Amino acid sequence: MVAGDGDVRVIHGCMSGTSCDGIDVAAVAIEGHGWTMRAHFLAGASLSYDDAMPGLAERVRSALRQEPLTAGHLAQLGHDLAQAHAKILRQLAHTAAAPMAIAMHGQTLYHAPPVSLQLCAPWPVAEALAVPVLHDLRGADLAAGGQGAPLTPTSDFIMYAGSAPTAVINLGGFANATVLPPRGSDPSAVRGFDICLCNQLLDELARTRLGQPCDWDGSAALGGTVDRAALETVTTLLARQASSGRSLGTADESVAMAASMLAKLAPGDACATAVSAIAGTIVAALRAADVRHLVLAGGGVLNLPLESALRQGIPGGAPPTAAQWPAAFREAAAMAVLGALALDGVPPGLPAVTGRRSLAGCCCTTIRP
Repeated sequence: MVAGDGDVRVIHGCMSGTSCDGIDVAAVAIEGHGWTMRAHFLAGASLSYDDAMPGLAERVRSALRQEPLTAGHLAQLGHDLAQAHAKILRQLAHTAAAPMAIAMHGQTLYHAPPVSLQLCAPWPVAEALAVPVLHDLRGADLAAGGQGAPLTPTSDFIMYAGSAPTAVINLGGFANATVLPPRGSDPSAVRGFDICLCNQLLDELARTRLGQPCDWDGSAALGGTVDRAALETVTTLLARQASSGRSLGTADESVAMAASMLAKLAPGDACATAVSAIAGTIVAALRAADVRHLVLAGGGVLNLPLESALRQGIPGGAPPTAAQWPAAFREAAAMAVLGALALDGVPPGLPAVTGRRSLAGCCCTTIRP
């Protein structure tokens, strides 16, 4: 298979999320156009920021924490993120079908609608891969009065909709959910919303209490005990995020506050309590939906106690459509699908999800002769 072969388009999607740990890329084959297209996962690859460039992860986290930096340092960070994207995309192009276009989310450094910044210079990536790059996927939605997020409910409808209502929960830096009607329904029936802190809190506890980048497999949480008083306090904070009705971003970031609520607990107990609070908040947010199938995606699926708590709280197996989409590459694949839809004139954000008005644009595109 090659890019653009017959009715098949190959798009490479890129995602670097609020966990700030690196870049995931996915090659996706697209058959058909618009809302009737079918998408198929081909391959994926990942690159940690520090493997791409020593110290890059901390520079990204520093910017995400809104620590002051000069215009020159910000421009350099955008260029370095582009070089990291180009490196992993070149690797993917050698192991999977070459792309006809790349859809690049960029690294979110600030999100407080209508202002938002997803940083990654697009032109070095376009030059390195010699294909157009679709970028700034949130900008048109924000300009039209929307929240600019979440965007993945649009792609979830293409990737996961089946014969029964399905919930797709992304366990990233923040947890967000899509509730999908059966395939064949009007896309306007799709619902999507941000819920609460997820890996941002779990990884902060791992770094500060365990001395490691994350709680591998949730082993510390598995060995800990939930503290009921701290659980109630943290859950109140997360429930306030879940009920805000807004997309979550840097203006809503309460990592330090949540971590401070767990500071007096032993490391394992702090991890166990955080997992319980996150799972309980997600289950409560989805309790009213008539969900028959459940899809879990994002880095949080590797946290075994978090995954177990969610599957117990929201019964229902995965739909058949989920089998081909590796959880680790769901968001990168979603960017590829959003890119294909944008090429067909379908905006990334759904009005019922982001709250946007009608708009003329979809995203920005680098044009190569």
